[in-house]
Amino acid sequence: MPSKLGFALETILRHLWLAAVLGCLGQITWAQSAPLQLCVANMQISGSRIANPAGRELLLKFLGKEKDASVAQDVPIDALQPDEALQQAKAKNCDYVITTNQIESHSDSTISGAETNINRLSTPTFYVTTTYKLTKVSDGSEVLSGNAKASDRGSEQNAVGFTMHKIANKVTEAIKKAGPAK
Repeated sequence: MPSKLGFALETILRHLWLAAVLGCLGQITWAQSAPLQLCVANMQISGSRIANPAGRELLLKFLGKEKDASVAQDVPIDALQPDEALQQAKAKNCDYVITTNQIESHSDSTISGAETNINRLSTPTFYVTTTYKLTKVSDGSEVLSGNAKASDRGSEQNAVGFTMHKIANKVTEAIKKAGPAK
């Protein structure tokens, strides 16, 4: 018949062993779930060498709201062109890079009000189309691409913001689905 002290000591040792095993598993899980690095390039205007830094800032803002920081950390980079962005992303040790290009921007005015010229109101509507491409940095493969369209009665900047919000949603989902890139 085992003694109570021997039984208690054996129980304590089992608990310590279990705690050590779970602690090691926790370390392994933590190491595997370290946040990914997502490089966010400057927004390109119509394929030119002209940047729209406000577009990138809006994308960073919406990415920050869409995803948990444990999923990916955003790293702004200055590149515009996809090839340059990929090189900068490699230098910054990013897992993914997102590039954007505002390919369309125009406005139309709607006139409302009285039939006479008195009290007539012209309201502009701004239309924007932005293409995007999410690339895996390790091998340069395309993960996601497409375009986002938006319009706003007020400002082009708001329309750009709406496209960036749509892109942030799609990028966040693609990264969650794809997982670690390395």
